[in-house]
Amino acid sequence: MVLVIAGCAGQVQKPARICPGKKNVDEAIAALNEHRQKQIPVKAAGQCLLKYQYQGKQHQENFPVKLWINPPDEIYLQGDVAFDATGLVFGANSQEFWLWLKPKEASTYWWGRWSQTNNWAGFALSPKALMEAFGFINTTQGDWSLTHGQYDILWLHNEDGVLLKRIYIETCDYVPAKIEYFDPSGKVIGGAEFIKYKRFADEDYIPMQIRIYTGAGEGNGDSALITLTSAEPTRLNEQQRERLFNRPAPKGFNHIYQIIDGNAVEQGHE
Repeated sequence: MVLVIAGCAGQVQKPARICPGKKNVDEAIAALNEHRQKQIPVKAAGQCLLKYQYQGKQHQENFPVKLWINPPDEIYLQGDVAFDATGLVFGANSQEFWLWLKPKEASTYWWGRWSQTNNWAGFALSPKALMEAFGFINTTQGDWSLTHGQYDILWLHNEDGVLLKRIYIETCDYVPAKIEYFDPSGKVIGGAEFIKYKRFADEDYIPMQIRIYTGAGEGNGDSALITLTSAEPTRLNEQQRERLFNRPAPKGFNHIYQIIDGNAVEQGHE
């Protein structure tokens, strides 16, 4: 049993403003890295519209979410599902990530280590997609190239020349507008769109609407649409960081899976 959580999306929208792009790939990557270095801890809240397939049936949930971001690599999102404030949880730190659903009919816990996980791992609330939605983009690995148009587009290939990822970048604020992920055959297997950025001090940005999807984004997949209604800088003490960003043991779930090389390997239940 694998739960696929995703989102539907169309073609990348035309940017509201168009500015000159970066001259070369080094400038483009440097601009993304500069944005990442300026990120500050943020607390946010909003709503999530979640559509997913489970045991052959289509499900839909609309629930409030709370989000904590602690750069450079810690994130925690919780959703109030089925009258449970932590009915859905996604968390990640520099070493690993975890995701759970608690509703009785879909009580499942997934977790994985970044070192054993590819770009997508089959989830719409994909570990990589959700992290990159908030600017945690690793540009130190792979072969990058740059093309121009309404957006600057960064292309990531592996050492064998296989396309892994494509990032559309707004050329004015130089923040991602859309990311697409590809399988080894060159087929789009998922992506994310980022809308309505909010700007903080020192040019730190956060997208106030995130749409994550699997497949080619042509409306035939499941969907996760996160719409933030508030976002503000925050301070986290060590006790808060320990509670939010350390993976808890999987207790009380019907199914437990570890994500290894993009596959969900069942570990039983507790």
